[in-house]
Amino acid sequence: MSSSANDFNKVLRTFIPKELIPPTWKYDENKKSVENIESLMKFGQLEIVESAEQLNKDIGSYMCFPGATQHFDMDPVVSPCPYDYASLKNTLYIYKKDLYRFFGSKDICPLKQWQRYEVEWALQECLQRMDFGSHHEMIVKPDIKQIAKDGERVLKKLMEVLELSEDYEIVYEDLKKSMLDFLPVEIRDTISELFEEIIESYPTEKYSLELSQIVTWIGFILEAIEVYLRKESIHLPPLNSVSLTKPVIRLFSIDKNHFVMAHELLKTLKNHNIDVSEFEKEVLGMPKLSTFTFREVVEKVDKDVMKNLEFVKMEDFRLIFAQTPIPTYDGGYCTLAVDALRDILMDMILAKKVFQTIEEKDWIHIKQFFKSIESYFDQTRGVYFINLKDVKTIKDLWENIYNTHLKRSSPKQMKTLKNTGFPVKHLKETLQFFELENCFEGILEYAAPIYFKVAADKESSTSHLHQAVMQCQLNSLVRKVPMLLKFIHKQGACDRLSIVKCELCDGKTLAEEIEEPLGFEIGKEPRSSKDTNSVPEKLNAETQELSADTTEKPTQKKKKSKKSKQPILPEEAKPKESNACPKCERAGKFTREANEKLRLSKIEVKQLKKDLIRNQLENEEIKQKVMDKDERIRMLEKLLEEKDDVIKEQEEKLKEQSAVIEDLRGVEKKEDSQTVNDEETAKIEGVKSNLLTIKGVFHTESPVSKCTEIVNRLIMNTRNEETKQMAVIEMRRFTKEATEYMEGVEDRIAMIQCNQFNAAEEIPELPEFPVFSQEFLEAYKIILKSRPPVICQQLLSLSEKVSDELEDTECVICLNNMDLENETTKCGCCKRRYHNGCIQDWLKVKMTCPTCNSGLLDEEEFPVLV
Repeated sequence: MSSSANDFNKVLRTFIPKELIPPTWKYDENKKSVENIESLMKFGQLEIVESAEQLNKDIGSYMCFPGATQHFDMDPVVSPCPYDYASLKNTLYIYKKDLYRFFGSKDICPLKQWQRYEVEWALQECLQRMDFGSHHEMIVKPDIKQIAKDGERVLKKLMEVLELSEDYEIVYEDLKKSMLDFLPVEIRDTISELFEEIIESYPTEKYSLELSQIVTWIGFILEAIEVYLRKESIHLPPLNSVSLTKPVIRLFSIDKNHFVMAHELLKTLKNHNIDVSEFEKEVLGMPKLSTFTFREVVEKVDKDVMKNLEFVKMEDFRLIFAQTPIPTYDGGYCTLAVDALRDILMDMILAKKVFQTIEEKDWIHIKQFFKSIESYFDQTRGVYFINLKDVKTIKDLWENIYNTHLKRSSPKQMKTLKNTGFPVKHLKETLQFFELENCFEGILEYAAPIYFKVAADKESSTSHLHQAVMQCQLNSLVRKVPMLLKFIHKQGACDRLSIVKCELCDGKTLAEEIEEPLGFEIGKEPRSSKDTNSVPEKLNAETQELSADTTEKPTQKKKKSKKSKQPILPEEAKPKESNACPKCERAGKFTREANEKLRLSKIEVKQLKKDLIRNQLENEEIKQKVMDKDERIRMLEKLLEEKDDVIKEQEEKLKEQSAVIEDLRGVEKKEDSQTVNDEETAKIEGVKSNLLTIKGVFHTESPVSKCTEIVNRLIMNTRNEETKQMAVIEMRRFTKEATEYMEGVEDRIAMIQCNQFNAAEEIPELPEFPVFSQEFLEAYKIILKSRPPVICQQLLSLSEKVSDELEDTECVICLNNMDLENETTKCGCCKRRYHNGCIQDWLKVKMTCPTCNSGLLDEEEFPVLV
């Protein structure tokens, strides 16, 4: 097998679990990688994969990281061209250590195959002599297309020189000498040794033309690298040594949560001689590979420093079997902790198919494994990464437990779907088809949403159904081991792992984790170790009693045999005989009476406790009703105070914005034409103004307080426990979504203030502002005979339209509903609208806006001049 084929085969077997690769399958070096994967998929173990092309692409993504050639010990030719990553300002970046893979790529070299191989080998050896620093550093992506065009022109000029020359060997020696004189000493010796080895295979007498092309191309690439390094001020000794200029920070994400590695941020800023004293102690006290959210970075780093930082968005490649290693600041590799857990679960479910083969008694080993790795998956920490060395330790521990306790000699294999057709009519039939109906308790509860989502897609394939079944097992497993669900929720990865109806996301609480192993069947109580041990003990005791009764004297046996002819009386009819003394009988009688009295007293105490709890709840309701009016008055007073403060802040902000607008107008008068950058800046400022308005409305209206008041009103007017529980969950959901909405607003304001956007289109759109669910609205309408008030109508309008005008539902003056299609007047400052009649009466007394106090004139008395 060739070196390149052997290397790809090695990576393929590292990526795909060994249980899914049959022992009889062999990698054919004469076929392409996709063809080999197709032959592997014919064995029926990889039906969860959509296609051979997709799996080939996933393997390429898996080994596409800096240092992959050393990590997998493979030829650089096998590794794909590295990815580029866009910053928040849409500048493309690459990993610094991948620079030689860009310039040494076969895509830009026009030479023949053996020449290209020698060039790649030589460039790799040269660039490995350079000091790339830590493998997590990133630099601006070079313009490879332009470099390739320039290279073609250089080779064309070389051919013109060779056509005029009579001796190719002399041209080759001259080109080699001029290239060596240009290179630094550290690389010059390496190049000389490499060409001596090349000449041994390709002597100059025969291959002087080809060698001249190799020398020319290597010299051109090294010179192009030096020009690129000087242009971008990149520190890469010995070709270019400069002081570091712009700090580049990697920005990771899970769904909508953005974060950076805390220690990487500290190290990068310190390397650029930036003061980090305010948070250095905090970072050093954190566990390695911890993170800061983007909002925390804005709070901790000086604003002037933030403007100079470049945040590069790292693409989130979610692969099915293993995740692409992420370089760390200390020279190692890591992955997201939640991805490490997912890979373990995928190995259980997909590779080893544990939950189709284990028995009830095996659950104790599953739980012991998760208990042993609980320290690696901390439920109290925010999002964090985990070192690949620790991941290997966890996987080795799982392999040991599986091989020791769970591995079966002839495990059941999941049936295929080749002849079943899709979609299947009934979910339960589908699960029975997969032999999963006894895998987990309540699997249908989590399987139904997953299945119907797949069934609704007309383009769904067999792989989609396999993925749905895998998700069903995963959802049931995390409920059986609650620490898994708690960890996944804490990492904000419920959507990432396709968790259906996460109880924690809905504001509910999970039951405490049971120490004993859980069973399969619904309602079946697992036995503790004491119970299981007590069963044989009881059986032994009974057998001993029986043996003691049967071991009697011979005379007694004879008597019994005679008596056996007589009819046997029922137990109740038998006369009670006792050889005990009268004192013992009396003691036994008193004991029975005392036990009976004790039992009755326990029943009475239990009933009294229930009555006490009921009375306490009634007292609480009465107290709450009494305090309700005072509480609402106090809340309204507090809201009025907060509203006054916010109005003052808004006035100051409006004055500042007016000053900025005046400055901009002055600049516009001096300039004849406005550049595109100025237009984009104005758009961004407009978006920022809208966001500040949203923030002001949020603080003024206090939606969380209003939601709490409305929910409490419903709770106080109903005695239905289900309705009360639904209302509490509704309040938690609304509070959570409103908080996330406000955090999104603050994140966007912080990014705009730090100049992280070049255009308004790059600013992510805000999510929908939360509203009450239909279930809550119906319950409120039935119980209180009215619909609950709409919370923050202005925010709903802003989130839907994202315009500069607030959508009013009522006139502030008369407090009646108002339709924008009616005759209304709008304030040019705060965008508030009023009935024409109302505002005209108001302006007769005071010529200011009732909301923002800015100047306002009656349009009929003071018409606009044309």
